[in-house]
Amino acid sequence: MANIFLLEDDMILSKGISIALKKDEHTVTAVYGYLEALQKYQNQKYDLFLLDINLPDGSGLEFCRKIRETSEIPVLFLTANDTEEDMLDGFSAGCDDYISKPFPLEVLRKKVQAVLKRTITGGSRIKYRDLEIDKQKCLVLLKGQEIHLTATEYKLLLYLAENKGRVVTKTMLLEQLWDIDGNFIDDNTVRVNIKRLRQKLNDEKQEYIVTIFGMGYTFGE
Repeated sequence: MANIFLLEDDMILSKGISIALKKDEHTVTAVYGYLEALQKYQNQKYDLFLLDINLPDGSGLEFCRKIRETSEIPVLFLTANDTEEDMLDGFSAGCDDYISKPFPLEVLRKKVQAVLKRTITGGSRIKYRDLEIDKQKCLVLLKGQEIHLTATEYKLLLYLAENKGRVVTKTMLLEQLWDIDGNFIDDNTVRVNIKRLRQKLNDEKQEYIVTIFGMGYTFGE
């Protein structure tokens, strides 16, 4: 669902966090030190940074400042430094939130879900697996390559993606995307457009658009 950068020098904790986040189908890039983080974080786009502050070769605060030079991607600090002064330093560096160690991994999962919901689904981009929708530019990318959709196909994909996890019926799609009282609407309109959209997304296995027999469609699992 999201591409997450994890900077945590405790390898056991890092592995536990990675396993927990992968349950939600997130991709996790785990690094263990400041210098390694500097080398890796510019190689691809990320949706969230999870940063430890105290590192053996540097500071998560300084790394956060580096991120903020070029990006507004959310930063969440994972730290035992939870005094008021420490937290103010973190917010001054540009972080969005804190979670204090030790923390239950389920709490971290929920906090990550909340941050991503605000910044991805509710923002200008929707990302799921290898598919990305840029709502500002009306672009659809699959594995980083632009997919050329018709206006109707784009609206159909966007509506499904914005309702991820919900079953969307044919009637709902007709009402939202077509004039249900129009003369050129028939029972095959949705099915034909879904078929064309799946072909363009190479979605024969229904990884993105899933048919719920007798009900309609849903996006993702």
